[in-house]
Amino acid sequence: MKVLVIGAGVVGSIFGWAFTAGGQEVTHFVRQGRAGRFNNGLSMDVVDRRPHKQYTQEIYPLKATETLSPEDRFDLVIVPTKHYALEQTLQEIVPLTKGSDYLLLTQNWQGTEEIDHWIEPAHYCFGDAKAGGSFIDDELVCAIKSIDIGSSNGQTNTCLQKCISLFQSADIPAYFQEDMLHYLWVQYAYTGGPWPMLVRAGSFKKLYSDPHVLKPIMAAIQESLLVVQARGVDLKQFPSVQMYLHPSALTGLLAGVAMSWMFAHDEYRKRCSLHALSDPQEVHTFYFDLLNTGHTLAVPMPVMESYLTDMQNFIQPGSAW
Repeated sequence: MKVLVIGAGVVGSIFGWAFTAGGQEVTHFVRQGRAGRFNNGLSMDVVDRRPHKQYTQEIYPLKATETLSPEDRFDLVIVPTKHYALEQTLQEIVPLTKGSDYLLLTQNWQGTEEIDHWIEPAHYCFGDAKAGGSFIDDELVCAIKSIDIGSSNGQTNTCLQKCISLFQSADIPAYFQEDMLHYLWVQYAYTGGPWPMLVRAGSFKKLYSDPHVLKPIMAAIQESLLVVQARGVDLKQFPSVQMYLHPSALTGLLAGVAMSWMFAHDEYRKRCSLHALSDPQEVHTFYFDLLNTGHTLAVPMPVMESYLTDMQNFIQPGSAW
């Protein structure tokens, strides 16, 4: 399969490396002046949680190009980008890749109207990558596990089948979500809920070393999930949310112990969270999307609101995509 990956950021490089090893023809489209940095490949340090794999260090022979033309033909274009930058990315990429299908590795909160303007629904699907990391001294220190995937309308189409086949070729478990948009909105709550406490703490290590932080984290996620529910999501379809919606003292204690252990000792979890505070716009977007939608839908959010000043003042240099 001929695959185009937009950019050579963390997630795009992880999947490009895995697909190349699986026998696919992968090209990364990068900004002007960036292709040369990959002349000797990309150094990878990977905690690999795919079946029968554990850890590897190797050079990914990343193939980069700075130019595209409509005559270039790709079976699949993979777009790993922040959701608030997706429309601009599609505006640049789609006219140069017509005839392709698209896998959007991104979050979503505003629905698909802007996406549907550029791509017909039958020709794209969403993926939620269980992978992450950061570039450290020109090496990609990262982790990979699986992906959740689905179409915007819940239907199985040729694009979805193509994506599943691609992930199978790389031994990456792909889990189909019937209602992918609702799934992404639930993930939005999981991600955006804890961010205010993380901003105040400054790091996951400091966050989970505070025994008093679990209660506001659980409450913030609960508030965020109630916003998702008010948007029309049936939370009964997502069993994992129940521990946040109906927490008990024992559930809270166990969750606190589990989260503290994961971020202290689980190398996969630690690597996937390396980028957590690297992009202030991402942090702000998640927080204010949840908060403003909650206000619009009259969902009480006292815990999230209590961190408003912290979130307004949070400024930290981001890393380049």
